[in-house]
Amino acid sequence: MIQYGVIDIGSNTIRAVVYQTQGTSFRPILMQRYMVGLAGYVNDGRLTQEGILKACQTLEQCHHLLDTFDLADTFAFATASLRNISNTREAVDQIFFATGYAVEVLSGQTEAYLDYYGVLTETPLDQCLLFDIGGGSTELVTVAHDGPGMVESLPIGSLMLARTYVKKIFPKTKEREQICARIQKELKARKFHRLPTHTSICGVGGTARAVLRLVQVQQGLPEEQQTITTAQYLQLKKTLWKKDSTARALLMQNCPDRLHTIYPGLLIIDALVQLTQCETIFVSRCGVREGYLKRALMRQQKQPKQEA
Repeated sequence: MIQYGVIDIGSNTIRAVVYQTQGTSFRPILMQRYMVGLAGYVNDGRLTQEGILKACQTLEQCHHLLDTFDLADTFAFATASLRNISNTREAVDQIFFATGYAVEVLSGQTEAYLDYYGVLTETPLDQCLLFDIGGGSTELVTVAHDGPGMVESLPIGSLMLARTYVKKIFPKTKEREQICARIQKELKARKFHRLPTHTSICGVGGTARAVLRLVQVQQGLPEEQQTITTAQYLQLKKTLWKKDSTARALLMQNCPDRLHTIYPGLLIIDALVQLTQCETIFVSRCGVREGYLKRALMRQQKQPKQEA
């Protein structure tokens, strides 16, 4: 068995994962999540020096953790956290010289494709819409029987929407309307406002997993259940939008680190549920990290072996 490390630098979190591999198949044996909120360090489109330092400090923590494993290699990549800033090159260079990690900044479309291929490591996909709501962007992939169709990255994420439109923790009515209008604008700009109906949609990433966890707790579903019905989702939505003590207790006990981002995330899911008229939502345990590692392993296999 060979072990690899993967570091995912997102707008809200940085995650370090150790995978145990055999050929091109693998499974995670350790995951550490660091709440960093790099999107909060963006000023006038630039990641501030404080934000770059925060990223470097967190990556040093990742380095110390991963050093306790016998890893064949470690891969580091960034999504909207470093993609949607004007000083990407500066940030990547500083991170390399401070930590030794050569961070690959994924394009939005590449991230979406890797989401798709990451999910395939867990389950086949057919006739569905795949979505990945991150902190700074949302990736969408329409899936048919012969593979991916429309592949897009929207420049809206749960943290980005919260920072742009919400003054406190829970959106007020006007703020909610502004977020919904922005979501519809971005969907229309990429021709996703006229999607065909889908029986099921597939969610990837922290927001989708948080929603699944909330439904499981609220409605007494087993932890291993990964598919919920639209009716179950709407029941959760109804409870959360009351924004009363019951809603706050549910959030505080199950996803306290997403208090300020869960509502914008729900509004993105709402828009996709309404567009597709889906009956079920499947939440995958896999996504961009697994897709990235699978691509890296396939590339290694194709490299010509050096003569001794």
